[in-house]
Amino acid sequence: MKKPSSIKVIKATCPKIWLLPGFRAITFFGRIYTKTKADMCSINLNDNIDSNFKCHETIHVRQAEDTHDSWFLFYILYIWQWVCNLPLITIHKRAPYRLISFEMEAFFKENDWQYPMNGKVSLWRKFNALKLKEKRKIAKRYYEGNLPYWYVLNEYFKNNGEPV
Repeated sequence: MKKPSSIKVIKATCPKIWLLPGFRAITFFGRIYTKTKADMCSINLNDNIDSNFKCHETIHVRQAEDTHDSWFLFYILYIWQWVCNLPLITIHKRAPYRLISFEMEAFFKENDWQYPMNGKVSLWRKFNALKLKEKRKIAKRYYEGNLPYWYVLNEYFKNNGEPV
């Protein structure tokens, strides 16, 4: 198994058996598993980051690199955060997933296609410092406000300081 830092070009495959309803793709050990062949083709079309979708998934690879270049540690932290976020399920069934710090960073920066290639991807650490009470505010604003997630995150941090 390759270390996250050794993955320079991210590729996709379309097995269909991996994905839960409502999810478009999952990055697993540096490979993107997509729900549709069209998504697979758009990722494999070239080596550049040329979509928010590809940027989002590439950010996850860089996050694994930032967790001591360990897939194991990345996935343990990811699952642990999801478990800690389970009380947010009362707001929306997807809230525990959306408020995982790795997902927050990926959604927050998926519009900046240069972000995963411009040095260290570590904004997730700042998102990880949020208390459940703060995450609850973000989740309510997102699920009740009908606004893009990156916008809600940006608005929250403009009002409360930190990430940019």
